[in-house]
Amino acid sequence: MLPYDPIAARAMGKPSDSDVRNRRPTVPVPIAHRRADPESRAALRHAPLDETEPELALCRIRAVLERTGALDTAHAMADDHARRARELLTRLPATAHVAHVRALALLTRPAH
Repeated sequence: MLPYDPIAARAMGKPSDSDVRNRRPTVPVPIAHRRADPESRAALRHAPLDETEPELALCRIRAVLERTGALDTAHAMADDHARRARELLTRLPATAHVAHVRALALLTRPAH
């Protein structure tokens, strides 16, 4: 999901077009596909196949994600999963492993 968010993409340790180049759609892409009009669906299917310019493909995909609200929905899903994980972690015994997982669940995405 991070490559499709320009702010988060800058903070990542891998190229933002990596998932597009490797044809790995993440959560926002199927959400957008389900919501998109036929032309936007075609763009989602064909953009990753444009291997000559992965940055252009990424821009096309980002545009569809923005139009459909898919990125916001995916972020809300991730936030909800993290909140739920934090709640469930309180039920586990206090161990070093649980503390590590709890720290991961507290990570948040960059503010917009």
